[in-house]
Amino acid sequence: MNEIVRGPIVPVDPAPSSYGEGGEEQYAASLPEIERIFSAILNHRNWVMAAIVGALLLGLLATFLATPEYTSTARIEILPDSPVDTSVDEQRDRAMVNEIAFYNTQYSLLKSESLAERVIRAGNLTADKDFIAAFNLDAADAGMTSAERRSLTVKAVEILLDRIDVSPVRTSSLVDIGFSTPSARLSAKLADLWVTQFVQATIDRRFAATSDARKYLEGRLDTLRQNLETSERALINYSVSKGIVTVASETDNNGRTRTQTLVGSDIIQISQALAKAREARIAAEAELANTMTGVAQVNAPTISALRQKRAVAEAELAQMRTTFADDYPAVVSLRSEIANLDKSIRDEVGRSSQGNREAYNAAVKRERDLESELNGLTNRYNSQQRESIEMAILQREVDSNRQLYEGLLQRYKEIGVAGVGTNNVSLVDRAKPAERPSSPSLLINLAVALLAGMVLAAGLVFMLEKMDSSVRDPQDVQSRFGLPLLGAIPEVINRPVADAITDKKSAIYEAYFSLMTNLTFLTAHGAPRSIMLTSSRPKEGKSNSSLCLATVLSATGKSVILVDADVRNPSLNRYLDIPNQRGLSHYLSGDEDLDGMIAELPKFGFSIITAGKMPPNAAELLGSERLSTLIATLLERYDHVLVDSPPLLGLADAPLIARRVEGVLFTIEANSTKNRAIATALTRLRMSGAKLFGAIVTKVGARNQVYGYGYGYGYGFSYGSDKTEGA
Repeated sequence: MNEIVRGPIVPVDPAPSSYGEGGEEQYAASLPEIERIFSAILNHRNWVMAAIVGALLLGLLATFLATPEYTSTARIEILPDSPVDTSVDEQRDRAMVNEIAFYNTQYSLLKSESLAERVIRAGNLTADKDFIAAFNLDAADAGMTSAERRSLTVKAVEILLDRIDVSPVRTSSLVDIGFSTPSARLSAKLADLWVTQFVQATIDRRFAATSDARKYLEGRLDTLRQNLETSERALINYSVSKGIVTVASETDNNGRTRTQTLVGSDIIQISQALAKAREARIAAEAELANTMTGVAQVNAPTISALRQKRAVAEAELAQMRTTFADDYPAVVSLRSEIANLDKSIRDEVGRSSQGNREAYNAAVKRERDLESELNGLTNRYNSQQRESIEMAILQREVDSNRQLYEGLLQRYKEIGVAGVGTNNVSLVDRAKPAERPSSPSLLINLAVALLAGMVLAAGLVFMLEKMDSSVRDPQDVQSRFGLPLLGAIPEVINRPVADAITDKKSAIYEAYFSLMTNLTFLTAHGAPRSIMLTSSRPKEGKSNSSLCLATVLSATGKSVILVDADVRNPSLNRYLDIPNQRGLSHYLSGDEDLDGMIAELPKFGFSIITAGKMPPNAAELLGSERLSTLIATLLERYDHVLVDSPPLLGLADAPLIARRVEGVLFTIEANSTKNRAIATALTRLRMSGAKLFGAIVTKVGARNQVYGYGYGYGYGFSYGSDKTEGA
C-alpha cells in the first residue's frame, strides 16, 4: 500500500506550473472559480436544460406566430452647410466637432415628431386603408371631433417613430431610412414619404430662415440708410457754415475717410512755391559778385571779347616798347586803345553786376511775398483745424454708418443668393418593396432564445445556489458551526458500504483511516475510548460511519465493540445482515445476559450489540443508569466503545446518550442537510453538556470536486492501484 497521509483531508494545492509568477497566481485564482461554476451548472443540469429548452421552444413558437415584417430602405445624402478645409490642428479639431454636432442634429431631426406629422399629412395616412389595416387603427371619418382626430394623429406619430430606423453609413455622408411593416408596399411608401418630407422640410426651414433674415435686414438697411443720410447732411452743412472747402477725400483700409481742404491744398502749393523762391534767392545771392553767371551771363561774351582784344593790344604794346620809345605814335596809339578797352570793360562789368543785383532783389521780394501769403494761409488753416474737430466727429459718424450700411447690404445680397441655392440634403435611392420578409428570422430568434435561456438558466443556478444552504465545502463546518473537521468521507456508488470498508485499497477505507488518525490526537491517551456518533436527521451516514470507524479501529489491533443505540429505528443489523433478537433494549430493560447480546463479526474484526426490540419507553431506558453501567462494563472488556445513536432533531435520545460517553462525533451529509437544521441539532447537543470532538462530512461526491475532495480521493487510489506506476 502506498504511504497514507495522516491528518484531516484538505484540498490539494495545484502543482507548480510554467505560467510564470503572475500567470500562476491568475491561473490558481481563476481555475477554482471556473470549476465551481461548472460544478454548479452540473448539479442543476436539469433546471439548466429545462430553461434552455423552454426558451428555445418559446423562440420557435414566437417565430411561427409572429406576423411577417417587410423592410424597405431609402437613402439620402446630407452634406454640411459650411465644410471647413484647413491644415491647422486646432481649427481641424473644431471643424470635426462642429461636423459631428451637425450630423447628430440631422439624425435627431430625422426622428422628430414634426417630421412624422408632415409625413402623416402628406400621405394622408389616417385615411390610408393599408396603414389603418396594418396597425389596427380607427379610420378617420367626417363625424370625428377635432380631439379624436388629434388622438388618431398622435397614435400614428407614435407608430411611425417606433417603426423608423435611421442608420448612418459609416465614413460617409449617406443615411439609410428604413421602415418595417406587415406590408411591403406600405413600407416602401412610408420610407419614400419620410425622405421626401425630410428634404422638403429642410428646404422649408432654409427658405423660412432666408425670408425672415431678408425682412429683418430690409428693416435694418432702411434705418441705416436714414442714419447715413442724416450724418452726411450734418457734415455738409457744418463744412459750408464754417467755409471749409474739401477738394479731395480718400478712404483707408479701415473705412476711415481722410479729406483735404482748399486751404490745405493752397498751403501745400504756396509751400512748394516758397521753397523754389528761396532756392532762387540763394542762387541770386551767390551770383551778386560774379559777372559770368546769372543775369551777367548775357554780357559775358562781350566782356570776354574786350578782354581778349585788350590782351592782344597789350602784347603789341609790349613788343613795340622793346623797339620804340614811349612817345612813338604807334605806342601812344596802342596805349590809347588799351585805355579805351579798359573803359569799355569797366562799363560792361558794371552793367553785368547791376543785372545780378536786380535779379537778387527780385528773388528776395518774391520770397518775402510768398512767406507773407503762407503765413496768412497757415493762420487760416489753424483756425479751420480748430473748427475741424467737430467736422472729424461728424466724419467718423458718417464712416461708421456707411460701413454698417455697406456690410449689411452685402449680407442682404448673400442671403438672396443663398436663398435660391441648392439644398444640402438630396435623395440618393428611393425605397423599393421588399420581395421577402425581413422578420421574423428563425435563426436570429433561436439565437436570442438560446441567449435568453442561458441567462435564465444562469439566474436559476445562481438562485438555487443561494437558496442551497447545505455544506458544499467540508472545511466550512469550522467557520459555520465552530466544529473542527475530522474527516471527509467520499460517496460510495454501486457498492454496499459494508463491503467497501473491508477493501483496504478503497477510497472509503482511506478516508476512515484518516478519521481514525485524527481521533488519536484528540486526547492524551490517543483515540477516545467511548464515542457516540449522531446526526441532525436520519440517513446522513452516521450508522455507516460507526460501522466503518469500528472496522478501521479493529484493523489497528484494537478491540472494538459497536452498540446500536437507535432502538427506534435500528439499521446496523440490516447493513450487516445479522439477527436483531436480543440487544441494547433488553439490557436496559433488566436483562443481565450481556454475553448473549454480544455478536462477533470476524469479517470486520469487531463485536456488536444490536438495538433489540423497540421498547415503548425508549427515552426512559436511554436516560437510565443502566446505559452508564453498560458502557463502563464494555470499556473494561474492550479498548473502544462506539455508540450509534438516533438523530438529534425530534428526539431526546441522543442528548441522553451523549452524557454517558467521552465525546461525540457529529455526522453531516454533504450537499443535503441545511445549515439551520445542523445549527439547531448542535445547540441541543451542547445544551446537554456533551463534549463535541468534531464533525464528519459524509457522501462527498462529484459536486464537491471544486473544493478538492472528490479529486483527491480518486487521484490517490487510482494512483496506488496502477502497477505500472512507480511508488
